[in-house]
Amino acid sequence: MKKLLFILILPFILGGCYDYNELNDLALISGIGIDYEDDMYNVTFEILSTKKSGEQSGATSTYTVNAKGKTVTEAFMNNGNNMDKVPYYDHVEIVIISDEVAKKHLEDVAEYIIRSSKFRNEVYLAIAKDKKAEDVIKTNSKEKPVASTFMVDLLEHSDNSSSAGYYIPFTKFLDKVLTKGEDGLAPVFTTKDKEIVLEGLAVFKDFHLVHIFDDQESSIVNLINNFKHNTVLFTKTCDNKKETVLSIYASKINIKALDNKIKIEGTLNGRINSDACGYNFRDTETYRILEKDFTKIIQEEMNKTINTLKMVESNALSIGKIYYNKYRQEKYLLWTKQDFVYDLDLKINKKGLIFQVIQ
Repeated sequence: MKKLLFILILPFILGGCYDYNELNDLALISGIGIDYEDDMYNVTFEILSTKKSGEQSGATSTYTVNAKGKTVTEAFMNNGNNMDKVPYYDHVEIVIISDEVAKKHLEDVAEYIIRSSKFRNEVYLAIAKDKKAEDVIKTNSKEKPVASTFMVDLLEHSDNSSSAGYYIPFTKFLDKVLTKGEDGLAPVFTTKDKEIVLEGLAVFKDFHLVHIFDDQESSIVNLINNFKHNTVLFTKTCDNKKETVLSIYASKINIKALDNKIKIEGTLNGRINSDACGYNFRDTETYRILEKDFTKIIQEEMNKTINTLKMVESNALSIGKIYYNKYRQEKYLLWTKQDFVYDLDLKINKKGLIFQVIQ
């Protein structure tokens, strides 16, 4: 009967014309937080309010409910049993899990989500860093009343900053985890001063969280992976201890498996964002020097990030798959024993020939 109700009401919801009484019988879940404590799963639903205009309501347009269970299924069922409405999952935008779940229990969560017919394929997966997922999903304000929607907005607009977030639908994340020679990446959230912030990138080996990159390292991973971004920043410290900052606004990177090494090659386009070193940007020789210096800095940053992936033995860059596609040998971690070489062509925008960089 409930399934029939879902089928009947869905066209009206999508069409923007529906019977209020039917809608009011549903709990429209926008986000889900999953924690694991004391051998129990704790599942938190963020639910959109469906109160009519004029009815008494709280300060925000959402409320949360949560319940525990020994299994993921039991926790979800107990949450539903605690509610006076029918849980409706078609509006779920994001599932955020604690780092404990990400380290040890992601496979159980994934199995429940994939086997369930309740979730949309477009739902995102994210990790809560140093916080309970419940606490993150409950963090809202008058200006940002729906925490799950705010997190998705952060992800979809993160390409405008150096704090790039890697976001793909959960089904694609799972496909990477299940494909030999590949591993998953997921965005990381935490809360600061009662605000939700995007902070880094979670690295997986199979179904297990093995490392969290900071913002700069995350932008490097996105750069190498050709993931959508507008700006990646690099800093050069001069002899006077001051800094010149370069932003990469366009790039194309390729990873090649050679006989005894891995080659990273590609083109990068950048511009000077700020200069406290006192370079003369009316001199073409300045650009040649900076292109050479920043190419070295970029290679060092990439190498540092790759060495971390070597250490945790994660195929987050899919290098194991690249190796297999070429040599058909199922030694997906052989690349972790090999050296990396670089062939990067960096071009810096020369508008400084006309206009000096403004401090």
